Amino acid sequence: MFESYLLFTAIWFVAAATPGIDTMLLLTSTIERGWRAAVAYSIGITLAKVLLMTISFFGLNALIAAAPQLIEALQWFGAAFLLYKAISLWNAKGAAKRKLSNGFWPSLSLAFALAVSNPTALLFYVAVVPQVSATTNLLVLNLIIAIGFTLISAFYIGLAVPIRAWISRGQNQTLVNRVIAVIFAVLAVVVVLR
Repeated sequence: MFESYLLFTAIWFVAAATPGIDTMLLLTSTIERGWRAAVAYSIGITLAKVLLMTISFFGLNALIAAAPQLIEALQWFGAAFLLYKAISLWNAKGAAKRKLSNGFWPSLSLAFALAVSNPTALLFYVAVVPQVSATTNLLVLNLIIAIGFTLISAFYIGLAVPIRAWISRGQNQTLVNRVIAVIFAVLAVVVVLR
């Protein structure tokens, strides 16, 4: 039983800490609006991960088989949002007057929708959870996810704070906007093709 928790924790941390759609959203929000703004995004992403864990624990495979169009719609939503952000960032003339969203609840909702529509996360839970579900407790697995993503969020937010200071000098903001825009566009393509 303990081995199942260790296996899940190790695999989950590696997968969750790897830069992806949700961590890029977290990093970008911190760079654009500061660490306080990233809290809502972190909570939204964490809630999505807990929901995906819970659904897969009780049969995500059955849901995917019963409603593949729902999964596809979520993927297209996530890709459209990423493309929108890519275009907005590419055309931005600096950090002033730009916002990822307005306020705590819209930010949380946006992060939740993006994270729950991430096909990589869906595939992860479909592949890993059935292997540990018989010998683990759902509450403990969700605690691992909540605590784990809080730590991962703290890392990415901590990484973004010095970047934010560097961005305020010269043309660095435009350079970062363009780099993140390209990353978001690539991630949008990945979301659709998976």
